[in-house]
Amino acid sequence: LWNTGGNEINLTILQGSWVMFDQVRLEGPGTARLTENREVFLRKVEAADYEIETKQGKAQPLLVDIEHLSGDPELSVELDGEEIFIGKVETGRYVFEAPMPAVTSSRKSRYEIRINGKKIQNGIIERSPQRSISLADYVDTKMGTAHSRWMIAPGPWMPFSMVKISPDNQNGGWQAGYDPIFENIGGFSHIHEWTMSGLSMLPTNGSLVTRIGDEKDPDDGYRSRIDKSTEEAPLGYYKADLTDYGITAELTATTRCSFQRYTFPKDRDGARILLDLRTPAEYGYELKDVMIRKVSDHRIEGYSNQHAGNVWGEDIAQDYIIHFVMEFDQAMTGFGVWTEAGIVENTNLLQVENSKEAGAFIRFNPEKNNVVQVRTGISYVSIENAARNLEEEISGPFGWDFNAIRQNNIKAWNDLLERVKISSDDRREKMRFYTNMYRALCSRNTYSDVDGSWVDANENIQKLNDPQAYAMGCDAFWNTFWNLNQFWNLVTPEWSNRWVNSQLAMYEASGWLAKGPAGMEYIPVMVAEHEIPLIVGAYQMGIRDFDVEKAYEAVKKMQTTPGRKVGGGYAGNRDLAAYLKYQFVPYDKGRFSNTLEYSFDDWTVSQFAKALGKAKDYQDFL
Repeated sequence: LWNTGGNEINLTILQGSWVMFDQVRLEGPGTARLTENREVFLRKVEAADYEIETKQGKAQPLLVDIEHLSGDPELSVELDGEEIFIGKVETGRYVFEAPMPAVTSSRKSRYEIRINGKKIQNGIIERSPQRSISLADYVDTKMGTAHSRWMIAPGPWMPFSMVKISPDNQNGGWQAGYDPIFENIGGFSHIHEWTMSGLSMLPTNGSLVTRIGDEKDPDDGYRSRIDKSTEEAPLGYYKADLTDYGITAELTATTRCSFQRYTFPKDRDGARILLDLRTPAEYGYELKDVMIRKVSDHRIEGYSNQHAGNVWGEDIAQDYIIHFVMEFDQAMTGFGVWTEAGIVENTNLLQVENSKEAGAFIRFNPEKNNVVQVRTGISYVSIENAARNLEEEISGPFGWDFNAIRQNNIKAWNDLLERVKISSDDRREKMRFYTNMYRALCSRNTYSDVDGSWVDANENIQKLNDPQAYAMGCDAFWNTFWNLNQFWNLVTPEWSNRWVNSQLAMYEASGWLAKGPAGMEYIPVMVAEHEIPLIVGAYQMGIRDFDVEKAYEAVKKMQTTPGRKVGGGYAGNRDLAAYLKYQFVPYDKGRFSNTLEYSFDDWTVSQFAKALGKAKDYQDFL
């Protein structure tokens, strides 16, 4: 039970809020002695399995896991009699990366850990050549997923991507999606946007089951327990062993496509991949119209026309169609479908309207080749566009090379992460910073295809002419104008410019900017029109590759025109008529707090007017 150095015992309560013990007894070898920790608690000292770049060259970090207890302790680390690290241990826990010079062959060294000059631990460490890491290696996509939302999950997401394939393990409802306390997986779904979900897949074997089952009962449905020790979620990759089926699942992705690799056991019958079009999500949805078609022994395609009603009030709905093309690297040995009416084997087509359940199962023979790879392209526009997305993002450049796609994902992220370098020797701080930076750049969505096509709020197909432009959506700019807008402007100005042009594309298509453009709809989530600070802030920081006069026309309209229904949503401010009449929102005419929200946006328009030399408008909005 006891190890040399620091020891820690964790008790985790999965359900409930407290536990009671009659007695707690800890046993260890008779020679073990407990030390008294006054200033720090030294948990662990070990050699890292990676190398980093330092000013002195490459180094293999000696990881010093230490926690502050009291006072103002100073940590120093010696290696073979030479000091290699010195630093303060302030409040909290640290994993310091003390830089041991990299070696070209294995060797042993003696280390010594001191606090305020006093030795607290020494020992022998094994040094050896290790892989060099990048900033992407500090990202842990599982971080922040406990008690989170549908839009936050582990998985190989790309910056602002359309596809957000991730493991789902919860029942439907608020905060559904992924929570690390559950040791099972119900499926890997492709869509994780506010009010939107769909296209879930899971490899199984044995008896065919087409119901996902309950989060607390893995035997109630096709969901599988997982070995949590095998779960990995670094940037660009997800892996877990599905223990009920003996299957290893691996995921990676591009912006509009996913790539899955499933390793089946050779000694179990019934190897298959399930495609379930209606699975639990944070916002439930109905299947208005579904089609799944087997095109060949290596390809299926289809669409799922989905309706989520009352997503923000009784009059606001989310309607969208997920078109998909799936290709398999080995021939399927069988294909079937299911609805709530039952299972149909050996068919090539499922076409159904207003179904409560719909899905397909694709069978394989694992005896000859037990690794099945699946590449999937999606589009909100058409099956043809899904195929084109797949061809341009995966099939053409990468073929069936899983690792090449994974490395492409990592490279895309390093291109962004390397724009911000932090001065820290603490591995935990680096992980927090770069994981949060990852979240700031991955949790919003692309809705246009590689050819620029996208679907507007009235369900008409539009097209962006600029190949660098994207139709982009998210839950609400009320959630971004506090800090993300400024971060995007400073670190990723090209994406800020895309946000502005996406808003102007919505304005051209439907006549309004959008405060909550999830799915490119006008969902009036939160309050005010804080896409205005997004646009004006970008302009003020020199990001101006857009039609500035049209942008001004649009923001002025939003602050002078009462809102109305557009498509399945509502554009503009519900309380603006009262605000324009009284210069504030009376409590009996709307939400009084909107006075502050609307006033801020007015001031933002005034600053835009001032910058453009529109003196009268500047005074009017000031």
